[in-house]
Amino acid sequence: MPQPVPSGTNLIRRLFEDLRLLFLLIRDYSKGRYRDVSPISAVVFTLAVAYLLIPTDLIGDFIPGLGQLDDAALFLGCLYFLEKDLYRYRDWKEGNGRN
Repeated sequence: MPQPVPSGTNLIRRLFEDLRLLFLLIRDYSKGRYRDVSPISAVVFTLAVAYLLIPTDLIGDFIPGLGQLDDAALFLGCLYFLEKDLYRYRDWKEGNGRN
């Protein structure tokens, strides 16, 4: 039975868990071990990475603090959107993904 998305947990702990799962998912996806990622999630992740890498932002990075805030907000929004895929991956990894 799939574990639910952790609600009411420490936000920082949840963020680090999501990041850890994201890096593991990218590694397993690139090696062909796991392919159950929704196409919309793949597009959202690709667009978020492109936004972070392209120097043009909604709020310029030359404004201290505020310029980095839009990047952080976009990244957190992307992680929030990807959580279902991340937790589905976690359940797969805990079930049969350990090689």
